[in-house]
Amino acid sequence: MHHYVVTAPGQGVQRPGMLDPWLDAVPGARALVDDWSRAAGLDLVEAGRDAALLADTAVAQPLIVAASLLAHRLLRERLPLAADEVLFAGHSVGELAAAAGAGYLSPRDAVALARVRGAAMSAACALAPTGMAAVMPGRRAGASDEEIAAAVAAAGLTVANFNGSHQFVAAGPADRVEALAEEPPPGTRVAPLNVAGAFHTQAMAPAVETFARAIAGVPIARPASAMVANGDGALLTGPEDLRRRLIIQLTSPVRWDLCTETIARLAPDALHLELAPAGPLTRLLGRARPDARAVALGLPEDIDRAVAEAAERPLAGAR
Repeated sequence: MHHYVVTAPGQGVQRPGMLDPWLDAVPGARALVDDWSRAAGLDLVEAGRDAALLADTAVAQPLIVAASLLAHRLLRERLPLAADEVLFAGHSVGELAAAAGAGYLSPRDAVALARVRGAAMSAACALAPTGMAAVMPGRRAGASDEEIAAAVAAAGLTVANFNGSHQFVAAGPADRVEALAEEPPPGTRVAPLNVAGAFHTQAMAPAVETFARAIAGVPIARPASAMVANGDGALLTGPEDLRRRLIIQLTSPVRWDLCTETIARLAPDALHLELAPAGPLTRLLGRARPDARAVALGLPEDIDRAVAEAAERPLAGAR
C-alpha cells in the first residue's frame, strides 16, 4: 500500500534564490550542494541567485532537480518514509529527481544528468525558433479535450504535455505558436509559455545522442520505491526501463494525465507531497481530485505542515 505520493515538478517553477532556504535548513546541505556543483560543472548556489542565468534551460534544470532533492532529504529526516509506502513521479526533468528519490540514481548523478540534459536541450533550441503555449478550455462554452487536441494539430503543432484537468501544452515552430495565441480556436484560451523551445517534440531530437551517452555512463540501481513513468503512466520495471524512458522522454509527450490516473488507482488515500520548487503539480491535483490530501513543499517550513498532516490524519493501514 502506498501511503505517500512524492512528486517532483518540471521546468518553469525556477525562481532566483530557490536553493537558499534549504541550505540552512537541511543538515550538511552546503557540502552536498558543493559536491553536486562539481559534478554538474556549475556553481549551483550562485547560478540559482541569478535571474538571467536561470532563464537558460542548461541552468534551470539542474537547479530544479537540486532543490527537489534538498526538499526530499529534509522530508526524510522529519517524516520517516518506509520505501514500500512511497510512490514517486516526476514531471519532465522532475523524473530525474523522482528517480533519485526512488533509489534508481544517486542525487549527485541526478543533478549532473539534469545539467547535461538541459545543456543539450538548450543547444537544440538554438537550431530553430520554436516555442510552447498552454491551451485550455475557454471560461464559457469551453472546448472539449478532443476538440483542443484536434485544434492543436490543425495549427501544425504537437501536444507536448497532456497535463490533465483539461490543460494541454502545444509546441512547435515559433510562428505557429504565435499564430495560435493571437487567434485561439473557438472555445479555448491560449497562453504562450516563457520557454526556450518546443520541449518533448522532435525539435529536441538533436539532444538525444548527447543525453543518451551521459546516461550510459551513470550507474542505475534497483529501486527501493515504486515510480510512475511520464510517457504512459506505467510503473517502471527496473533500471533499463528507466534508462530507456529518460531518453525517449526528450522527444515524447509528457502524459501527466495518465500518471495521475495510475496514482489515483494505486494510492487513492495517500498524502501527496510535491518537492521544491513546488506548486504546479499540487494545483493540477487539486483540480483533478479536490479531496486529495496534498502539501506543496515550497519552503522548509512546509515540511512541518506535511508532518502535521501525516500525524493529524493517519493513513489507513499506516504503521
